[in-house]
Amino acid sequence: MTPKGKILVMDDEDLVRNVAGKMLEFIGYQVITARNGEEALTLYHSHRSAGQPFDAVILDWMVPDGLDGFKTMERLRAMDPDAKGILSSGYPDQDEETRTAAGFSAVIGKPYELKTLKEILERVVGKAPASA
Repeated sequence: MTPKGKILVMDDEDLVRNVAGKMLEFIGYQVITARNGEEALTLYHSHRSAGQPFDAVILDWMVPDGLDGFKTMERLRAMDPDAKGILSSGYPDQDEETRTAAGFSAVIGKPYELKTLKEILERVVGKAPASA
């Protein structure tokens, strides 16, 4: 089966990366993970340069060591103005203006719920199934 798209997940916690990866694969996406913003930027650039860009990125808001989700998204948008980002947060009710100003298309709360993750990705990536 052809993946619905390719998603980059950046989170400093191994458990979150692993669970998010499994959930995304379960709903039909190819997944690449990164531990921090620097790694995410390198992966995004290398995949884009190879002609295999990501359809969206899910970025952890708070990363103690390295670039957080906001700074990473800012640099991704400088590299690719069409980059689609989803802010991952333990505090999903953050100010909508803050999210939008940073260039994020959506916010997803932790812990992820499969149904919510699927709905947000289909909205952001724009590849909702015909039978939805």
